[in-house]
Amino acid sequence: MVEHTNSGRNRRAQAGIALITIGFLLMFANVGVLAAGLPHFLESLGIEAIGTPAAAALALLKFFRTLAFHPAALLPFACGILVLFFALAGILSGLMLLRRRTVENA
Repeated sequence: MVEHTNSGRNRRAQAGIALITIGFLLMFANVGVLAAGLPHFLESLGIEAIGTPAAAALALLKFFRTLAFHPAALLPFACGILVLFFALAGILSGLMLLRRRTVENA
């Protein structure tokens, strides 16, 4: 009986560690993709020519214009949000599997 509960805890711990690992890998991969595209994004803003506040305002206006007239152009943005959500959900699920339950120990 004791061996059965220990093996169940071990499987749950292994699944929790696997979920946390996959979640962190997804998150770091997404951050790497964003970091790789950052120089190109900054070049397209024209910060040197007009200054940072004006470039940020123009980028915000461009985002809202794209949102209003070309909603399909924002699908990669929505996919990035979904990837981050799945990564965070995996990490939280893994943490829930790893925590020790006081009800089972009693």
